[in-house]
Amino acid sequence: LIGLSHNYNGKLCDLFLNRIMFPIKDLNGNIVAYSGRKYDNSDAPKYINTKETLIFKKGNILYNYYDAKEEIRRKKEIIICEGFMEVIRLYSIGIKNVIALMGTSFTNEQLEIIKKLNVDVILNLDNDAPGKLAAFQIGNTLLKNNIKSTVIVFDKYKDTDELIMNDGEDAFLKAYNNRVSYIDYKLHYLKIDKNLNDSVELAKYINEVIDSLNEIDDDVLKEIKAKELSLEFD
Repeated sequence: LIGLSHNYNGKLCDLFLNRIMFPIKDLNGNIVAYSGRKYDNSDAPKYINTKETLIFKKGNILYNYYDAKEEIRRKKEIIICEGFMEVIRLYSIGIKNVIALMGTSFTNEQLEIIKKLNVDVILNLDNDAPGKLAAFQIGNTLLKNNIKSTVIVFDKYKDTDELIMNDGEDAFLKAYNNRVSYIDYKLHYLKIDKNLNDSVELAKYINEVIDSLNEIDDDVLKEIKAKELSLEFD
């Protein structure tokens, strides 16, 4: 049922041969699936996951949720990463209120899990175009559901695993302590690939910012951001 093997020309074969295995638990701590990462330079896919089964629905899972939930409740915050290795690397420096999405998508089922925790969210996604887009989209979903969120940003490496492995624990803690509010992240993200010296693109950006501010329930924050926008663009 977990799908560790497959039938190939009448022979039972190991689906995860020569791979590093990551067991995946459901919300109650039961192992319901596996993900296998290659460790050579072959052309094989980097990861192979158990196919969805009666007991494994990818969109219903948050990796490491079962083992992290008590620490999440204690700290009143949850760190959301993209992959297994970020979770493991953060554990290695003593940070345990961390989970990973099963990819960059964020499902309604995962949102409901987060809402029930009633904690702040820290987005710690990859520092590449898909990761930045995911932070933008997930943060927007959290904002619309009145969940406070911040975003960890860093420039030098692709993800937290690389950051800690190369620059150490202090580099991550600095990024963590300097994380930005989601609304600041969003306003910065909306500037990407826009020429703000062009009147049409500037108008588009300002309209997008106004739409974003209208999604905020906090009138004081809305006023502060509107004032910043006014000063920035006269």
